[in-house]
Amino acid sequence: MIEALWRRSRALWLKRQWQSLLLIGTTTLSLGFLGLGLIRGWRELLRYRWQFDWLPLGLSGATYSVALALAVLAWVVIMRALQAGSTWRQDAKFFLYSWIARRLPTPAPYVASRVLLYERIGVPKRLTGVGLIWENILLVVSGAMLVLLLLPLTPVLSTRIGPAPILLAAAGLLLVVRPIWLTQAANWVLRRMGKAPLTISISPMAALLALVVYTAIWLTGGVILFFLIRSLYPIDWALLPLIVQSWVFSGLVSYLVFFLPIGFGIRELTLAALLSLVIPLSVAVVIVILARIWVMANEVLWALIFSKL
Repeated sequence: MIEALWRRSRALWLKRQWQSLLLIGTTTLSLGFLGLGLIRGWRELLRYRWQFDWLPLGLSGATYSVALALAVLAWVVIMRALQAGSTWRQDAKFFLYSWIARRLPTPAPYVASRVLLYERIGVPKRLTGVGLIWENILLVVSGAMLVLLLLPLTPVLSTRIGPAPILLAAAGLLLVVRPIWLTQAANWVLRRMGKAPLTISISPMAALLALVVYTAIWLTGGVILFFLIRSLYPIDWALLPLIVQSWVFSGLVSYLVFFLPIGFGIRELTLAALLSLVIPLSVAVVIVILARIWVMANEVLWALIFSKL
């Protein structure tokens, strides 16, 4: 009975109309809450004496360049460990093209674009798929670890985050120590599909190196946000750990819901809620909206640059 109920529920879930309804519903709720924050603090926004400083914005853009270089490096490490045979320029181009697609509220364009781009140069789909799995696992694990490391510096968040980062970090570290387990799981799926198993696995050293790089990516992402805030709002340097942790935690939330048919706005909503602990909510909403636009603008810029290489 339970098995029959599960099959029926799964078939119902896979119907596109239910996914579309959930996508529209969660997007509407997220944008609605953000709009409510603006409305409730509208008078505060009108009274606030907006100032703009080009120097922090320039530092934010420079830091983004560092974060992007680290992201490309991490992906290159993964593909080299899997012996994909691509060049670093190809890895950089394919990473940037597909990463822009990740901003869409569904994972299909992101996954398909990277898999198809590598397939054009002879890299098997399943090998790119394993690389994508490792990329997302290491992103989540490194983010959870950074959240935990920053907790002593951000007591205001320690009671609000909960045990999720601890569980994610512990489970992920097991895979970093024993990456062969992920390969064995992938091979089990491939055999069930009638496909040949993978013969290549990432070494623990390569997984550890990529984990360190992804941790640095999260850290620089928080710095990007910090400088962006300072270009608009006089925030103190002592709050840098909290800004970094807010950036990382909201990013973890977005990664965990990315492969579900849930609308965009979840990360912005989470980030605005965390930033409102130290800055007015209405200002926080404006900042998270500008942060999304700012990051996407930088992504498009670097994608255009790499397209010429």
